[in-house]
Amino acid sequence: MDHDNFIGQVQTRAHLDSRGAAEGATRATLETLAERIPATPADNLAAQLPQEIGEHLRRVATSPDQPATGLRMERRQFLDPSVSEREPTR
Repeated sequence: MDHDNFIGQVQTRAHLDSRGAAEGATRATLETLAERIPATPADNLAAQLPQEIGEHLRRVATSPDQPATGLRMERRQFLDPSVSEREPTR
């Protein structure tokens, strides 16, 4: 899937008003996810995404101040406030 199709799917599935909102939601979600999983799985996931989208995972996963093992958290902790702080689309 290419970048435009991916963002279009996010916009449709999340019922967002604009592509910009879908881009922001994607970035916020993947950056937060990258903080919560180990760097190697984050990099593997990034390799399966369009390059410019996968970079959201790599940028955080390769950051020297992030733990190599990721941080464990419950679903609610992941969504609120982590993702919503990065991109308040809803």
